[in-house]
Amino acid sequence: MKDKVFIGWSGNNVVANGVKKILEEKYNYICYIGGNSDNSSDNISIGDTVIKQIKLCNQAIMIFQNRSDGMVSNNLFFELGFVFAKYGAKKVHCCKKAGETIVLPSDFDNSLVEPVSAETLEEYVDGVVKYFLGRQKMSIDVNKMMLINNRYKIKDLISSHYSENGSKCSDYELAQYLLFYQQASQMFGDEKKVERELQNFKRDHQFEFSEELSISVNICLSFFEVLSNIRKSGRGEACIDAHVYKRFADASEDYLEDIVDDDAGTFDEWARVIVTQQLNYVQMLFAQNDENDEEMSDLLFEKCINMGKKAFECIKVLEQSTPCKENNDSVGIVSLIKAYLYRNMFVCYKHFNDPEYARYLELTKKERKSLLRNFDKGTIDSKIHENFRMEYYLTLSEYLMCKELVKEDRFEVKMYLEEIKNYLKESLAADDSNIYISRINDYYNIIKDNK
Repeated sequence: MKDKVFIGWSGNNVVANGVKKILEEKYNYICYIGGNSDNSSDNISIGDTVIKQIKLCNQAIMIFQNRSDGMVSNNLFFELGFVFAKYGAKKVHCCKKAGETIVLPSDFDNSLVEPVSAETLEEYVDGVVKYFLGRQKMSIDVNKMMLINNRYKIKDLISSHYSENGSKCSDYELAQYLLFYQQASQMFGDEKKVERELQNFKRDHQFEFSEELSISVNICLSFFEVLSNIRKSGRGEACIDAHVYKRFADASEDYLEDIVDDDAGTFDEWARVIVTQQLNYVQMLFAQNDENDEEMSDLLFEKCINMGKKAFECIKVLEQSTPCKENNDSVGIVSLIKAYLYRNMFVCYKHFNDPEYARYLELTKKERKSLLRNFDKGTIDSKIHENFRMEYYLTLSEYLMCKELVKEDRFEVKMYLEEIKNYLKESLAADDSNIYISRINDYYNIIKDNK
């Protein structure tokens, strides 16, 4: 079920009725027209009717029209204050007919009410609907790393989206939330549980999905399938088999074609970043399959490098968007995605013995250190903090393994080794089964013996 929409009006409710008809018949919303839809509300108080309607809804369309005396009804201003307080400004959509003079209180910003250009009544109704639907394409106005940290809120949004109580966000917003929910599942280590949640969500409601929501759910499920099929190669590297790679690569190319450029929100920017970053990672996983011949491995590592470059281009576009800047997303999720990409590029260039690998290792180390500094213990969930620590010390160990990078500064190396030793002492006591911690331990012993 889509949102329930309260439609407030002044003057007459003809436009309100027209908007209700289109939203319910074409777009599956449930609408309540303020007061009575037949305009016979003489004997019904605001408290008895309108407040009950507002409490049933979670969005509002407020249609500003003059009465016969040339003024806007005071009731509309009462309703406007109520819906602003209950739903928040993002969920209140105010319209007037372009060219009509509407007298607003002196402390109101004129930009609050959108002028809709129309010659006829039908055009006006269509214009209000178009404005409302455009306003559904909102960007998420919170730092994405802090959203991931409070992921239970996303689960609540999924659960309520098609419930009888009505959704708490638009399909467009939920499409964005799901991309971060999938990322959160990796950071918290409960991919299987979240995969089942999204499978059930798709099974029950896929025929009600908007285009963006359908793309988002499928992006997440495709990547979950890859994660569940990762295995160890004979050399101990994480890898996947050809059929897993082919299925994911084909699907991802389709997603990239299906994502539509959209000036109203940032789903398209986020989706492109997520898909290209995932493709970069999955290409590297298949490249590490030791059943591939040398030519196939080279081709895959090459593809991985090219996809990494494409992902960085997508990140640049995302970072230029106003919502990304306002929410400071470069400190958090964008930094983490860059760290993933830099490390994958390091692995690829290392495969070719290209000196460029050194730059990418330096870059991923820098991003890992930045994440630890910006999200230290106590500011973020301990599980995420521990992941940041583990990934930083894995990168630091790889850095110390590269003699080309490490300066002949014995003091610096000794301090790094002391850091790693203390981390291992703490981590191995807590969990000796983690393959990445085991790898850090192996690297530490090699570095220590050869320093």
